[in-house]
Amino acid sequence: MKRVKKPSLKINALSNWASLFVHIAVGFFLTPFVISHLGKSGYGIWVLVGSFIGYYGLLNLGVESAITRYIARYSAQNDTKSLNETANTALVMFCITGLLAIVLSFLVAEPLSRFFKVTPEHFTEFKQIIWVLGISTGLSFPSGVFGAMVTARERYVAVNIVNILVTLLRTGLTVVILLAGHGLAGIAYPTLAATVVSIIAFVLLSKKVVPEFHIQPSLASKANLKMLLVYGGITTVLVVTDILRFKIDSIVIGRMIGMSEVGIYGVAALLIQYMLKVVVAGMGVLNPRFAALDGAGKQQELQSTFLRSLSVSSFIACGIGLMALLFGRSFIFLWVGSDFETTVFVLWILAVAWVFDLAQNPGIGLMYSLNQHRYYAAATLVEATANVLLSILLARNYVIVGVAFGTAIPMVFMKVFIQPIYVSRIAKISIKLYLKAILPAFGVSGILLGVYLFLVYLLKINLETNSYLYLMLSIGIWGVGYCALNVLMSFTIRRFFMSSIPLFGKKMKLDVELRN
Repeated sequence: MKRVKKPSLKINALSNWASLFVHIAVGFFLTPFVISHLGKSGYGIWVLVGSFIGYYGLLNLGVESAITRYIARYSAQNDTKSLNETANTALVMFCITGLLAIVLSFLVAEPLSRFFKVTPEHFTEFKQIIWVLGISTGLSFPSGVFGAMVTARERYVAVNIVNILVTLLRTGLTVVILLAGHGLAGIAYPTLAATVVSIIAFVLLSKKVVPEFHIQPSLASKANLKMLLVYGGITTVLVVTDILRFKIDSIVIGRMIGMSEVGIYGVAALLIQYMLKVVVAGMGVLNPRFAALDGAGKQQELQSTFLRSLSVSSFIACGIGLMALLFGRSFIFLWVGSDFETTVFVLWILAVAWVFDLAQNPGIGLMYSLNQHRYYAAATLVEATANVLLSILLARNYVIVGVAFGTAIPMVFMKVFIQPIYVSRIAKISIKLYLKAILPAFGVSGILLGVYLFLVYLLKINLETNSYLYLMLSIGIWGVGYCALNVLMSFTIRRFFMSSIPLFGKKMKLDVELRN
């Protein structure tokens, strides 16, 4: 059988970053535009409803991640029968859950309006946003099956072209709606329109990328549903923990502090989401590759690919984390104004915590690909519970800064003491190799941060600026220094500290230390 060449991981990652760049550029433009038309309270409502609707992702029970894993494995094994049975089972399930999401939106809209004590002037609009976003989310469930199949075949370039076009469509419609004066009453409709276009695009794309797939609901089976739910059930626990770790903050703030503070915290949260997406966009392309390598029994290639990805992810995570610490204040003031002073402190706290998380992002993909995420799910559930309790406790005295600390403290503990041990064990590599892959980037970051702050103090440099051009120039100079120092490390300290693991190495000469 002729071997099918896999798409380039580098090209896939670049296409993901291109899509992300468009998404960030849109957010950069759209966020202050929306705030200026809705006000802080209106924007807070928009963020709060978006956070709540995000919980609907729980209804897919983690099955979308299971589709990607099993389609990738069955494709590597050339098992068309299992591929069709799995995909059709997921499609039937998602049609049902999508309908459930729509019905649920109409049932909970009014109770939620009263729970969050929405003012009378926004009461009706609050309910309408939940209805429209609920319909949009419900329709997106079956669409996720087609998107997951295309992703499993590693056709990220095609996926990202669709995502870019849909993002631009949603942005254009949002601007038109707000300029027309529809405000909160109309801001959710662009999302619905974009969802419909996305569904059509991914159905057509899946027909081209996975031609052997045929929609046959009769192929759905209880055995396949059980397989998907067992895998997806563990994924769902992880999704819940992510909600508790991050999205629950808006709920805590909205209930205990106020809608304006939801908007203030939401700006920092949005920047952190962009930080997260930069890493995930690059590293996410590895998930179907890990699953395919595991399915084909290529253990050594899997291990070497994983270690290289750890090195790259830690480099990126530390870089953007430092950027948030050094330039976050100036950027926020330029972007949304000095009224968002508290946002700066929230950003700094969350950025530090997320660096530890994102530096090890490939480990998450590896756990999913090997179906070894059950124990990690239990550990992160403990982390998430601690997050919620600490956030509620600290919010009483330290308001949104306390909520940020409530999120950061359990996260750092989890990423420093738990994840490295567990992931190195399932990857069958030594903890020494694992740490060698990620620690150099932290060393570079520490050195660069120390030198930068010393020069600022010595030369009495004013970090504040009222110019985007000056800010971008400063970031550019810093970025060159960061990359240059990493290159220097690759020829000096890395040789001593990392054996043969390069940052962006071409052909590795790596002796993987297998666990006995």
